[in-house]
Amino acid sequence: MFSLQRALRVGTRVCAALVLALAGQGAGAAGGTGAYPLDWGRAGETLQYRSCGCADRCWVAEVKHQRSRKTLATLRCDCERLFARVGTSGPEVERSPTCSAIDDGVNKPRAIREALEQMLGR
Repeated sequence: MFSLQRALRVGTRVCAALVLALAGQGAGAAGGTGAYPLDWGRAGETLQYRSCGCADRCWVAEVKHQRSRKTLATLRCDCERLFARVGTSGPEVERSPTCSAIDDGVNKPRAIREALEQMLGR
């Protein structure tokens, strides 16, 4: 038989799980992931990638100077269009009306790295 005490314990667990799930959504702002490094291979620099949702069709990739944390270049997809920026004060420009060349390729991390290398003239 199901006791009142057991029902309260189950209800408390369900509420706690709901609160944790909702807190996680707020932290991810649309269900993305935290930033993690991609292969870059340039001394003193790092390539960071983070997803912001849309089944990994919304993402941002940034090349940063490791010591100063200054952003050298940014490539991002807003679920549809591909945008690029060199530096932090330059204008963000639409690089392509679609992100499919990167998102639908065989090796997305490599495609991102190659696009950023091209942007930086390397």
